Amino acid sequence: SSGINAEYGEIVIRTTAKYKDVFCTDMMIHELGLTPPDDDDSPVKNGIVTFISFIVCGIVPLLVYMFVDVHSSSGDTNFYISIGMTAAALFLLGALKSLSSYMSWWKSGLSIMILGCIAAAAAYGISALAEHAVESHKSSTIQVCSPNSTSIVSD
Repeated sequence: SSGINAEYGEIVIRTTAKYKDVFCTDMMIHELGLTPPDDDDSPVKNGIVTFISFIVCGIVPLLVYMFVDVHSSSGDTNFYISIGMTAAALFLLGALKSLSSYMSWWKSGLSIMILGCIAAAAAYGISALAEHAVESHKSSTIQVCSPNSTSIVSD
């Protein structure tokens, strides 16, 4: 929807497709909302920024447990506060990411927040399944190895 009719649009696509650099740069900017790499980009600087972002955003879920007396408040309440703080931090990280892309701040913030929440939910679900598997294995082993049991092998 750049104002070019279909006939001329096809000519533009066929022409730019012959020049891979131009075509890839245009795709990065207009379809993915990314800024093309610059010759001045430093992998070391990018790595340091990523590391610092990881540390700063990674500590956010723990903050509620560091500054609240966990014995005086509900564990569920702290957990939900932690989730909210983490979602807000992910949104802020995405909004800041928009400074180096062509995506709007709110769309970038929402995108990072949703992806982060999906990843967190998956990690939480996997850990719950693993805990359940370990607990059920422990209980079946305890039954089999109890002094009153005649079986030697676990289920």
